[in-house]
Amino acid sequence: MLHIIWILCSLSLIFFIILHNPKSQNIGNQNQFFGTTRSAEENINKITWTLVVIFFLLAICLSTSNME
Repeated sequence: MLHIIWILCSLSLIFFIILHNPKSQNIGNQNQFFGTTRSAEENINKITWTLVVIFFLLAICLSTSNME
């Protein structure tokens, strides 16, 4: 079960990192999806950092559970 959550987290993290890149082609219109440009950037940053923390916590949990 943790493997599935870890994979979904990693795919979501890739998506939000691509969305955050200012040189990328905007996927959809992020201004309409997140509100203003400033709040969009803040929301994308919060989501990205949350996914990073979850990803690494799950990586640690999965690596310690495999050692036993």
